[in-house]
Amino acid sequence: MKVDESGSNRNLSWFERGQVLKMISFKWIIIYGSLAPFFIMITLLYVLGVARYVTDFEENTCEMTYMFEYPQYVKISLKNDIEAKYPRFGLYAYGEGILTEKLRRMHFSGIPVLFIPGNAGSHEQVRSIASVSLRKSRTASFHFDFFTVSFSKDYSALYGGVLMEQTEYVSHCIKTILALYKGKIDNVVLIGHSMGGIVAKGALLLMPNMNASLANMIINLATPHTPFLVFDSTFANYYYELERHLHKLKDAGVKVVSIGGGPRDILVPSIAAFDRTADINVLSTSVPCVWKSTDHLSILWCKQLVFVIVRSLFDSVNQLEKPPKITSNPDLKMKSLSYHFLKHTSGKKMYHYPDKIRFETDAEWVSVPQQYVWNNNGIKRSSVIYLAVELFHKSDFLTIDAINLQSKDWLFVCSALKKQEQKRICEWGWSLTNKTRILPDPLYRSRRIVDLNLKEIKYPHITHAIVKLTPDDLEKQLTVNFDSYFYNNRMESTRNRFLHPKYLFGFRGPNLIETVKGSIRYYITLPNIIDAITIEFKSLNCIKHHAIVELIESSNIGSTQVEIFTNTDDGPKTMKMQTLYGRSNDTASLRVTLEPECIYMINIQPGGIIDKISCRVRDRWPLLYTAIISLLLLIISLRIHYNSDVLPTIIITIILSFVFNVTYETCIALCIIGISAVGVCFSVIFLGSVAHGIAVRFLARAIAFSVTWSDWLLSGLNQLPYITTFFVQSLIPITCAALSMLISVFLHFLKLTRMYEDYLEDILLAPLQHFNLFKRWKNAKNEEENDQLNTSQKNIGQEIYNRLLLFLLYSFAAIPAIPSVLVWAKNFSYDMRLSTEDPVHVVSWIILAGCSTLGIVQISPKHKGYRSLILSNILRFTSWVILSMTAAPRPSFYQWCMPPIIATVVTLIALNSMIP
Repeated sequence: MKVDESGSNRNLSWFERGQVLKMISFKWIIIYGSLAPFFIMITLLYVLGVARYVTDFEENTCEMTYMFEYPQYVKISLKNDIEAKYPRFGLYAYGEGILTEKLRRMHFSGIPVLFIPGNAGSHEQVRSIASVSLRKSRTASFHFDFFTVSFSKDYSALYGGVLMEQTEYVSHCIKTILALYKGKIDNVVLIGHSMGGIVAKGALLLMPNMNASLANMIINLATPHTPFLVFDSTFANYYYELERHLHKLKDAGVKVVSIGGGPRDILVPSIAAFDRTADINVLSTSVPCVWKSTDHLSILWCKQLVFVIVRSLFDSVNQLEKPPKITSNPDLKMKSLSYHFLKHTSGKKMYHYPDKIRFETDAEWVSVPQQYVWNNNGIKRSSVIYLAVELFHKSDFLTIDAINLQSKDWLFVCSALKKQEQKRICEWGWSLTNKTRILPDPLYRSRRIVDLNLKEIKYPHITHAIVKLTPDDLEKQLTVNFDSYFYNNRMESTRNRFLHPKYLFGFRGPNLIETVKGSIRYYITLPNIIDAITIEFKSLNCIKHHAIVELIESSNIGSTQVEIFTNTDDGPKTMKMQTLYGRSNDTASLRVTLEPECIYMINIQPGGIIDKISCRVRDRWPLLYTAIISLLLLIISLRIHYNSDVLPTIIITIILSFVFNVTYETCIALCIIGISAVGVCFSVIFLGSVAHGIAVRFLARAIAFSVTWSDWLLSGLNQLPYITTFFVQSLIPITCAALSMLISVFLHFLKLTRMYEDYLEDILLAPLQHFNLFKRWKNAKNEEENDQLNTSQKNIGQEIYNRLLLFLLYSFAAIPAIPSVLVWAKNFSYDMRLSTEDPVHVVSWIILAGCSTLGIVQISPKHKGYRSLILSNILRFTSWVILSMTAAPRPSFYQWCMPPIIATVVTLIALNSMIP
């Protein structure tokens, strides 16, 4: 064995390192050895679920939005005191071409729109929406002025202090923008991406001298209304306060639209983007004319979605006002937003349908059967054709699917009282075109469809539904499909199918649904499925065919997903619930659109185990952090008191994990702890010298010493814990407490390597003595020496095991300190001191860093007194309380509580160690 003067183990042989690793990890091998197959299986499944979640989504088919002219950003100055307070932030006006000169002269005459970027976002992300708006304004009598905020890519999604700073700055920006219009405009449109949507609402509701009426509309893009990471109390309190004031938006008539990206957005899942107080919650997969999932960044430049956003803004303007403004009528705003984001019935611009219409007298009337396919067969007509289908004749529902129909107002109901050439016709009718919607088509044809519930039509004496075909429509290959049916006959359910004996024994027969020829519409409810479903289509009589499947989630009408099946791509395809996962009381359903000439076999199966786990990963991965802390405290509680009741503790923990529905996350958390422990062992043995070298070089640069002197200084600090503690704690008033916490964890790691060196000789001699004793045992000699060796090995293993547990506890407790350190490092050039640090965490870091560097926290399993028993029970109870937090409605809001809880526990353990 060779150890240099500095105490590092850089000269150890690989054989020696391997022997040490074997001894250090022996305890963990004993614990996990018997359960290894189980833990390996669930860990592998979880890893596969994570891989499926981050890779299994449709290809990005969004078109890129391009600028016709070079985009430019004109800096707008705020008041001097505000500029001095926020030197990292900036307000800009977006311009292109000759418009830029107008902006430089501070001449603004449009409708102001403020874009707020998200976490680590850029102010330049406004250019897609702004450029499309400028292009559209060339054909309009008004235009929008786009402003954007620069946040220097700060981490607002991780750190509450940054979030508050951004909110204050945006409130000043709103006032500055309105001042540019000299009283002609009194509110703005706010568009927020990611955390920018939270900042937009916070600037209106949480800042003094601000009110909700300063905005008339808020559009949120992939905004986490329910965050998954809440690492400080400032962040949590921000959300709590915001929710308390959200009612003010409705009171002021502000319309809020929340748009999620769907399956492709793995940073802000759809459930997080759901805003329970928004007027419209929608996924990009269900927005008419989009029908595509967008990732967290492409939601800003996806051309199909950008056009919908811009058109909704233009349709919300009241052009009769001078100057034109967004309408102050909440109902009109809602009609415009609903038209573009929920139920697009016809053209690009919102159309106001008349309630009644008089039919043309020289038109041709055609009576169609209950199930019928009408097409013009390429024959052009010079007159209007009315297709009339009789209602309430052996049916209570009517579905009409019109392909290549261009008329804006085309669907009516009427009372056929007049006769014409042996046919009953209508003189006038009520328009129902506003109940129709557009549908994607695999052949890229214009497709409009309607599902009429005849029981809900309240007009008196209705006898027929009428489809109007103009001569312009008849110039194209036009097809209109009619399907009249009883709703219950087209409703299928999977409630009992998956419990069928044939399904349980591996046969798929019971899950097949066979359609009837002539049918357009089928509905399939999924009461047994809350995560993923696999669908497959086969046609029995059509070589070329297609089907359109819409997955509808009952809890949110805007969470629809669309899949298209064709004869060349007929499945199986997997669809995952986005906002319904885990809500067993809600039921998702499939709305299927078929070709009437074809007979289909539809095979529906629950999603595979990997798909189910991927949904669980998507919605529940934040629970792992809380579960890890809970298990670490539980393990330490069993080490505090001699002969602790291990089996009852394990049983109670298992029962609680079942009650709180976190059994799987608890198992994964235990696996993470084991893997982390083994990883620390490897790091201590094989990377200890590397860590020591990094610390030496850092000290050499920090205090301008040579490497040799720094090496001796570091060794001295290890021997003088009070000096080390003073050094670490002195960093707090000049930098931030989080930095001292991370440094203390690193120093704790160096202590582990030092401890490993102290015990190195005994550990390395143990296998050799064991080998010799084996020979002696074989010869029946010296049993007393064998007992002494076992006792020595056991004591060494226990000591290392306890130190390792404490290091893991410190390491996981320090995770919430990372965002603070990132913000401090990013803003170091502006201010060396991080002044916005969470005061609760500051106290926690001071306690944890001090206890770690002083080395006063000791775990001794030899204690048998009442004090150690009480402390063990306190830790056990604390562990179970933390585990119960995973069952809270929003468990992520308890993550910031972990450092203060651990600081309290560490203090109790230290007192127990220090008091005789």
